[in-house]
Amino acid sequence: MPLTDAQIRALQPSQKRCRCSDGGGLFIEVLPSGKKVFRLAYRLHGGQRTKMIGDYPRTTLADARLKAAAFKIDLKSGDPEVVEQATKKQSGEAPTDAKKMTWKEVANDYLLLRQQSGPAPQTLSKLNRQIGITIEALGTRPIGEITAEDVLGVVNPIAASGRVETAHEIRTRFSQVFRYAGARGLINFDPSAFTVGAMVARRRGSFAGITAPKEVGKLLVAIDRYRKNNPIVGAALLLSAYLFPRNTELRGMRWDEIELDTARWEIPAQRMKMKRDHIVPLPAQAVDLLRLLQKYEVGSELVLPSPRDPKRMVSDMTFNAALRRIGYTNDVHVHHGFRTMASTNLNEMGWNFDWIERQLAHVPANKVRSSYNKAQYLKGRTEMMQIYADWLDKEHKSAR
Repeated sequence: MPLTDAQIRALQPSQKRCRCSDGGGLFIEVLPSGKKVFRLAYRLHGGQRTKMIGDYPRTTLADARLKAAAFKIDLKSGDPEVVEQATKKQSGEAPTDAKKMTWKEVANDYLLLRQQSGPAPQTLSKLNRQIGITIEALGTRPIGEITAEDVLGVVNPIAASGRVETAHEIRTRFSQVFRYAGARGLINFDPSAFTVGAMVARRRGSFAGITAPKEVGKLLVAIDRYRKNNPIVGAALLLSAYLFPRNTELRGMRWDEIELDTARWEIPAQRMKMKRDHIVPLPAQAVDLLRLLQKYEVGSELVLPSPRDPKRMVSDMTFNAALRRIGYTNDVHVHHGFRTMASTNLNEMGWNFDWIERQLAHVPANKVRSSYNKAQYLKGRTEMMQIYADWLDKEHKSAR
């Protein structure tokens, strides 16, 4: 059975090395020192070999799986030179394979990898279309020679035509392929990471939301300071960052909807915008915040009751008012902006589009996919939510 991030974090060292399998040859090894290392078992020329994938948690479970899958593609190529190069640590100058492989070749390999993960047809169609635009523009160029300026040359004309959101989505596709190439040892950095500041800022509807990692960290620091004098609303703002629910979903959160032992929040259909039951996996940070809020419990069924009437939820302006007090005006970041923040950064990280959309409770409108299962992708969404919460903590820490 595949591992989860929570299982890996719970692994404890012993006097001997121990291994836990993730499947497909990938496993994590826990050393007596407490160090945790991802490794991949494979066969080459009839012999059993092991490749080091990376140290945990610097290498996340999602990254380890991506690197393992990329290595297997190289292994199937049957080119010993490619396999040998993929097993070496890359540093300094880009390896020679970067000069051999074109953008089209690497992008098509990435598409093949995504196809194997079984995305929805709609997701795959969008992925093929958007990566196809990058291939049409830069397909014959060696991937190791493509620069940030080249990426801007593709996306900025799209933004100039008024399709700003599409331009940012295609920039994300560039980033996904570059990071895939990095996992294969073909390049050492993602040139598209430098382009965001040279693009027209994206705006989703009328809701302003911070998305740049450094600015996310600064926002979390400001919320943490606010919590010292306003612990309940401050905790609610952090829950908004970790869980990114809609305003009414969070304000109406009830204790009987939450199961802290299994780390789940199940919102009934009557409280959801789309009128369908919804499960929110709770990362460890959210569980800690909810346990903290239990200390302020005043006998209300609501987690965040109005201070004037415990039977009523807090005002719909509570969270936006708190954001304004810490310096975030409506044109910079509003409560709904936590959803923009999550959607943007989870897509940047390369998470499955369907997992992200289901966690945002965006229900497809077409009839083919109209059947809704509240637990769909739950295992993947649980892992995604914990890693996203850990990422938020990392940005918070770096901004202090």
